Amino acid sequence: MISAYSQDQLSKYLIYIALPTPYEKYISNPSSFPKTNEALTALFRCQITRFPYDNLSVHYSATNLANIEPQSIYAKFLGPQGDQATRRGGYCLECSIFFHHVLLGLGFSVYLTGVRNRARIDGIPQGEFKGWTHIVNIVRLPDGKEYHTDAAFGGDGPTRPLPLISGKVWPNLGAQEVRLVYGNMPKQQRPEQKVWMYQYRNGAEKEWNTFYSFAEFEFFQDDFEVINRYTSWEARERGNFWVVKFLRNGETAGLPVLEGEALNERPEDVYVVGKIMFVNDVVKVNFGGRTRVIDEFKTEEERVSGLKKWFGISRLD
Repeated sequence: MISAYSQDQLSKYLIYIALPTPYEKYISNPSSFPKTNEALTALFRCQITRFPYDNLSVHYSATNLANIEPQSIYAKFLGPQGDQATRRGGYCLECSIFFHHVLLGLGFSVYLTGVRNRARIDGIPQGEFKGWTHIVNIVRLPDGKEYHTDAAFGGDGPTRPLPLISGKVWPNLGAQEVRLVYGNMPKQQRPEQKVWMYQYRNGAEKEWNTFYSFAEFEFFQDDFEVINRYTSWEARERGNFWVVKFLRNGETAGLPVLEGEALNERPEDVYVVGKIMFVNDVVKVNFGGRTRVIDEFKTEEERVSGLKKWFGISRLD
């Protein structure tokens, strides 16, 4: 499959995400970007700390429908020419389809697949796995290893690509740990049809819980156009507003960072040190410990002003 983005568009993307210095030499020739775990991890972290997970378009656009056509997503994020960054991201379909075409253009072997989420009650995933409402990229590196890359799952999303190794535990933000497990959903009647499940626990002493499942089965743009109709409607119907942005080392100016927070022992790397979240007119931050409220809005005018103050977002459609 060929990327929807030109090499010029990708060069502008690589400039905007502010890659670590060792990777800047690939900006002029994006397809030469190295196909290694280290390079993929740096790219992924730059992606999730530049493009927030947000569902503002389903509330503020004229159609109340997220536009997931690749060129439309690029224009929304970076401007039609790639030089008018809006500080916007999008919800899962937008960010992951965008990142998919970035990966293709950089020369990675990658495909998209659909994801079955579980409903959250008080923030905790519970009950049966629902229908296809999410999306992830599966990347195969030249050494044959495959990686799950989820560029837009909100604050509990992974902060690194996860290799498809069942049970391997990875540190996430703060005390949170994540892993992929290969097995079966409880309601499956064909146990030979195994799926991957993304799990988390908020500390080594905690129980594991499963957010979602996916299979190694390729989905296409047409599949996501169908899914997008439902997921846009559902977000609009529930009336929930979200913006979640991961924060990288060295980029926390203007935020209420407490002593001992947002530290990175290897400042030359891209490292996720926290997250800032806007959920239904309340703004919170988390730097790997306790989540705390830093602002809240009572009116639409305050909301618009607050999104610009905390996220740099001025375009909401």
